[in-house]
Amino acid sequence: MYTNVWYVAAFAKDLTNEPVKFRAMGADLVLFRDSDGVAQCISNVCPHRGASLAQGCLYKDGTLACPFHGYRFNGQGECTVIPSRRDHEAKVVAPGVKIDAYAVQEKYGLIWVCLGDEPDAAEPLFDMPEWDNNEFRAAMHEEIWEADYHTAKFTNLDLVHLPVVHGISFKSQENPIQPPKHVISLTEGGFTSVHRSNTTPSAGAWSEMREKDTFVESTLRFFMPGFTLSGKLEIGGMGSGLFNVFYEFSTPIDENRTMMRYFFFRNYRPEPEFDAEHVRRNLQNVHQDKRIAEAQRPIGALTGPRPDGIYTYDEDRVTLAYWTLLERMRDKGWQLDRKSLGDPEKSVRIIPSPTRKADPEGWVFAAMARVAPGASCEVSVRDISYVDIPAVEPTRPKDYALSEPLVPRDPLTNATLEWEGDARKRVEQAPEFVQPMIIENAEKAAKERGINFVTVKLLEELQEKRAS
Repeated sequence: MYTNVWYVAAFAKDLTNEPVKFRAMGADLVLFRDSDGVAQCISNVCPHRGASLAQGCLYKDGTLACPFHGYRFNGQGECTVIPSRRDHEAKVVAPGVKIDAYAVQEKYGLIWVCLGDEPDAAEPLFDMPEWDNNEFRAAMHEEIWEADYHTAKFTNLDLVHLPVVHGISFKSQENPIQPPKHVISLTEGGFTSVHRSNTTPSAGAWSEMREKDTFVESTLRFFMPGFTLSGKLEIGGMGSGLFNVFYEFSTPIDENRTMMRYFFFRNYRPEPEFDAEHVRRNLQNVHQDKRIAEAQRPIGALTGPRPDGIYTYDEDRVTLAYWTLLERMRDKGWQLDRKSLGDPEKSVRIIPSPTRKADPEGWVFAAMARVAPGASCEVSVRDISYVDIPAVEPTRPKDYALSEPLVPRDPLTNATLEWEGDARKRVEQAPEFVQPMIIENAEKAAKERGINFVTVKLLEELQEKRAS
């Protein structure tokens, strides 16, 4: 995991007049607004007895009070008052009473926190032109994935998974699973991959967005701030000007879990009635990826490309571009030393902060250690090799293995509507030969009622109707 990155800590709408606790990299932090309404972020662990500051209350002067003994801290991490000794300066009667504070920005409806001690050196926030463009409608979503943030990101960082996981094949190719030609441009703070292809249109209302066999241009971008992946698909076909755009922000909760937040934008079908369908269709892909990520092994974030891993020509180039960026972060000394990390439930994890760097002495809790530049024995991307496939003569006919379906699909995975978790479990408990019928009937009933969500209540109503 890496410091000196602007991570998304919360949606701005969720930070009001109460403190909000969040965890990142196994460290507990708290957000609050000061007396001017400006968002602040400090460590959530009171240095006195370790109480959670998020359980405390905000004062009119913009300070946050510990719920245990009332110690009050401002957004710069300074203890302004110790109530039991209010006639003395706090740092005089308790010299170690200070707390780590972090740089904060509020932009694009998000609270961004630079978790590190060099915010001025961190890659600055990128532009999001769709945010204040009235031609686009936006929707937000967030959920926790039981997977580390590299694995979560990798489910979207290649082209081959599109036909295999989502059924979006590249029809312009002799091999519809083979990734089309794409150009990867690596910058200091991210990369861009662009490809053009005649892809399989989605079913339902989405199949009406463009004419059959029309080529589309798809742009995939990765930004270091927020570990953000952005996809822009000209869904109406090249030259149509109709775009489906997503932004995926990943914040590592710890080594095994990731907070995933999304923005979904569109500049077509502007009627509010289409919002639910727009979100549903995007989340269908998200949840297909999630299912893959949460089942992958080993569990726990990698610290670099796997030295004995398999890398193939073209389809793994985007992943290696990702590791190249993180290699640069490691070379700057910003990668946490995973071997020295304690269990976040049994120890206090503190992310290095600007306040600690400016005043390094007298802290109650030590900051997490980082890998020294040049000291890591990680495998470099330069050491990764793979077969130069274009130079290898094919040994099989071009239609080999195309006689069978591309992927055997679980009907729930390919469901056309979103399913409540408990409703999904009920279907899975039914005999396999009955499951497709239950799904079909439930989704038909949901559509007839004008809803986009299959619930336990709906399943029970259908069961009662059949019983009568």
